[in-house]
Amino acid sequence: MTATDSKYAYEICPPRADAMIYSLRAFGYDLAMSIADLIDNSIYASAKNIYINYSWNDGEPWIRIMDDGDGMSCTRLKEAMRLGSQSPLEERHPDDLGRFGLGLKTASFSQCQLLTVQSKELNAETTTRCWDLDHVRETKEWELRTIPPDYALSHLEPLNKMAHGTIVLWQKLDKVIGHVTGDNPETIFYEKFLNVKKYLEMVFHRYLSGSSSSILIKVGEADCEPWDPFLLSNHFSQELSSERYKDGRISVIPYVLPHVSKRTPEEHEIGSGTKGWNAHQGFYVYRNKRMIVSGGYLDFDLKAEEHYKLARIMVDITNDMDHEWNIDVRKAVAQPPDRLRNEMLRIAKATRNKAVQVYRARTGRVRRTERRPSTIDIWIRRKKGEKIYYHINPNNLVIKRLIEEVNPGKSWVNKLFHVIESTVPHRLIIIDNAETEDCHVDLPVDQNMPPEALMELCIEFYNKSISEGRSHSESVDYVTSIEPFDSHPAYRANLDELIGENQ
Repeated sequence: MTATDSKYAYEICPPRADAMIYSLRAFGYDLAMSIADLIDNSIYASAKNIYINYSWNDGEPWIRIMDDGDGMSCTRLKEAMRLGSQSPLEERHPDDLGRFGLGLKTASFSQCQLLTVQSKELNAETTTRCWDLDHVRETKEWELRTIPPDYALSHLEPLNKMAHGTIVLWQKLDKVIGHVTGDNPETIFYEKFLNVKKYLEMVFHRYLSGSSSSILIKVGEADCEPWDPFLLSNHFSQELSSERYKDGRISVIPYVLPHVSKRTPEEHEIGSGTKGWNAHQGFYVYRNKRMIVSGGYLDFDLKAEEHYKLARIMVDITNDMDHEWNIDVRKAVAQPPDRLRNEMLRIAKATRNKAVQVYRARTGRVRRTERRPSTIDIWIRRKKGEKIYYHINPNNLVIKRLIEEVNPGKSWVNKLFHVIESTVPHRLIIIDNAETEDCHVDLPVDQNMPPEALMELCIEFYNKSISEGRSHSESVDYVTSIEPFDSHPAYRANLDELIGENQ
């Protein structure tokens, strides 16, 4: 045996407790993300009810996460409080939402300097452990406190009335109140939990849904309601079943959300989520039903664009794929493995292509796959070099008919078209539309009724189509494909009333 092979070739070199524990405070959690990490533990402990309570407490705020899960023994609690209590390489239970054995500690340290955990198993005594970062800094030792401080006791009392469960208590909230500035820090502190509630409703929406296995999460006195990112309650949401991908460990289901005209104001608000419509397009990655990624195109070279914002793709993976997907400690980042990249990119592009078709559709328009006749559209798109221009189409059947009716001189028509084309407020339309989706079109039908003269002209076109030998349905489809007869359902409804006259 050589010297390098012997036990004397190694020595123990533990990290400095104070330096290490304070480094762990900089993992990049925010308040909502930290609380979500603790809820993962509650769900794995089979909790059915999870309560997030908090108080400003005259400038000494505290936050408590309490559940009615299985609880922990003294030995298990001590192990749970250990830094790196589980290797990410170890095989875990399929329902385990953790990975690194760090979540409880890093999530808590990112918000507070005093972490107290009290737990109780069924028919057992409560057990308590505390990490006091001030103590660790002073002693430079990994000394875990076994008795809570006196000012924590009242916050731990609710567990005494429960058969089993766990309380995680955060005090000395230097990171939370450090970001609370202004004339009324108490109000700002409480307002933070409005965002916490929305975030939890997003991340755990599949656990909050109304099935028999659903859980209750309360933030203060308010119940969390599940967010529906795919608007599945709206029958105009489309699942692109032909683009699905599934094997034993991953499922990819693409959706295209409804056009704005097919959504209620409430659904429009729901669909915008916490980040807005544009930011929420793209992939939604779930591990064991727990959302990891809530939009965006992962690390693919695809940009989030206004006209793709109806594209949302559900991706379900099992918890043994964490390493493959490079899921981080915070459970906020994921990258697809090489073996899936081509397939996922194909699905993303196909979903975006379908989404842009729905986005550009108008109420009542009948879409055809063949090339559209030059007499259909009012605006013509032309490209000159790198510039794109939009011109009024003088061959559009309605424009042409109106000009014939007025019978102005040709130069007068050219001047009118030029004035309209050169003054379209395109930049303002883009800005307004980004802030308030389709604010300049698709107004409520009762506020945007077509004038009677245009309705009469629509019927005139319909009668002409009938005289040319088309059936009623063919004539309606044809006429309502012509702009502007494709812009309001009243045109089609009016024409459908004529069916009896032409059967």
